[in-house]
Amino acid sequence: MSCQGIGLRQVHVLLLWEGVALGLCCCWTWAGVAGASAGPSDAGPMGWLLSGKGPFHDSLEFTESVARYQQGYTTRYKIYR
Repeated sequence: MSCQGIGLRQVHVLLLWEGVALGLCCCWTWAGVAGASAGPSDAGPMGWLLSGKGPFHDSLEFTESVARYQQGYTTRYKIYR
C-alpha cells in the first residue's frame, strides 16, 4: 500500500461523514420547520409528550375539574367541629 492510497481512503471516509452529517442536519431542520407549524393537538395521540401538560389534559373530567376549581369549588371539604 502506498501513502497516496491511504490518504485517498481517509478523504473518502471524511467526505462520507460530512455527507451524512449534512443530511441529518437538513432532515432535522426540515422536521423542525414542519413541526413548528403544527399545534400540540395536531401532533397526534402522542402529542402530549411534547406539550408538558400530561396525557389527561384534554380529558372531559380534567377540564370539568379545572372549571370547577376556577369557580371556587374544590374536592377538599372543610370539616366543622
